[in-house]
Amino acid sequence: MISLKSRMPNYGLQHYQWLTHTWNSFQTEFECCGVIYFTDWLEMTEMEWPPDSCCSNQYPGCARHAHYHDLSDLHQEGCGPKIYGFIRGTKQLQALRFLGVSIGVAQILAMALTLTLLWALYYGRQAPEPDPPPPPDASAQHAVTHTAPAAPGCSHTKKSCSGTHVAMAPSGTHVAMAPSGLQIEMERLA
Repeated sequence: MISLKSRMPNYGLQHYQWLTHTWNSFQTEFECCGVIYFTDWLEMTEMEWPPDSCCSNQYPGCARHAHYHDLSDLHQEGCGPKIYGFIRGTKQLQALRFLGVSIGVAQILAMALTLTLLWALYYGRQAPEPDPPPPPDASAQHAVTHTAPAAPGCSHTKKSCSGTHVAMAPSGTHVAMAPSGLQIEMERLA
């Protein structure tokens, strides 16, 4: 409120027409006069009476008439508390401010989540490095062991009739045992 009072001496000056218009608008709109009381105009300026915008019933020279005859024609309340209340806002404006801030925060959170998901998708879709294939080596052999039921007439004590078959196959070769357990089929995989 002190800064409002410090601007009062500039009222009516040529370079401060915007300030004069603002004071007149506030005093007319809010039905107030001065910052705290209408005497602020007499204390802070060289004016002999307040501006005409302080009058309840405005006409040219009304403030001078009210100053000398009837002070009740001037607005008795100061503009400081009313301007502060206007800037602070009503409950509806406070609710709208809260809603606006809430929506803004929600939008910022949504943008952060979107960026996080995009980052995860970008780095999550990159294929892992495949294992390098083994070097082709024709001499590499893999032993395949399969136990088959013993043939009829053989006993497990004879070494030639054992149910275990061992086959050596080159690398990349598929070895399969026939259902009878006696034939071995080999297929070369390309």
